[in-house]
Amino acid sequence: MTKMKTIFAVIFLALLIPVLLATPESEAKVYRGKYENNTKWSYDTKSKTVTIECRGELPDDHHGSAGWRDYYLKAKKVIFKKGITSIGEGAFYNFQKLEEVVLPEGLKTIKDSAFFTCIRLKKINVPTSLRTIGASVFSETEFNIFSLERVKRIGNMCFSGSKINEVYLSKDCRTSSLVFWGSDNLKKVTIEKGVKKISYGMFCDTALKTIDIPGSVFQIGEDAFADCKKLQKVTLHEGIKKVGKNAFYNTSLKEITIPSTVTQLGKNAFRWESTEKSSLKKVVIRSKNIKKWGTMVFGATRDDLVIYVPQSKKAEYEKILRSTNGLDFHAKIVGKKW
Repeated sequence: MTKMKTIFAVIFLALLIPVLLATPESEAKVYRGKYENNTKWSYDTKSKTVTIECRGELPDDHHGSAGWRDYYLKAKKVIFKKGITSIGEGAFYNFQKLEEVVLPEGLKTIKDSAFFTCIRLKKINVPTSLRTIGASVFSETEFNIFSLERVKRIGNMCFSGSKINEVYLSKDCRTSSLVFWGSDNLKKVTIEKGVKKISYGMFCDTALKTIDIPGSVFQIGEDAFADCKKLQKVTLHEGIKKVGKNAFYNTSLKEITIPSTVTQLGKNAFRWESTEKSSLKKVVIRSKNIKKWGTMVFGATRDDLVIYVPQSKKAEYEKILRSTNGLDFHAKIVGKKW
């Protein structure tokens, strides 16, 4: 009997000791470390917060070797202390629980993929000092507000697949390809007069319903608004010269006026994927100087589409339109004096 009691006592102690030695969940632990360029970091287990301190540029993390990466499945918040002017490539790539980022004033650059696929990132502040955002920095993130008014350069696919809902493009901003591609929450875009180009696929597959493009934009790039299936109204101002391939492919436009300054219309520029779905009823071509026509600019059309062209160019434009838009081009061509 005594032997049995001893055995039970040993088992009880074996179970009890780990409990007594365990750190309560409410008790915070702070892990600390250093990275390149005298970067100091810490992780607070209670608040699930990573804090970064360094002077100047936070180094790139191409290979996932930064110590804070051990917490990519735990960290919910990242704080960058004042003094950081640049956040390195891939610094917080794929932090799957990250919800909030605090950026310091004085930050000028966020490099490629810094917060790529941080799929729960919902809150971030934008320092007035921020000027450059690299490629895929905020792809697949959840926040919907981000001020770009002072930003001068935006990289490829920077906000692709994000939940951003409003964009203001300043005249000093230079953009790359597919910046907002697939951002299905994007409903409002303001393009400041002075912007010179809308890049390839920039607003492709977004939720835009209307867009006003100033005459300072000399070129609307390929696929710029392709697959914006809710897009019903587009205003093109005098000054625009080139409308690229697939620029407004698969939209819901009912009418469009092409300014007198346009000299080039790209392939499939205003085409729908099928005649049955096409909503286009009226096209006004004011330009007398279109030198380059792509094939299927309007594609297969229904009988109720009317295209108004300059009277002096009616014969020339009609021949081009009927020869380049396929056998199912049934639009009526009407000459007008302007």
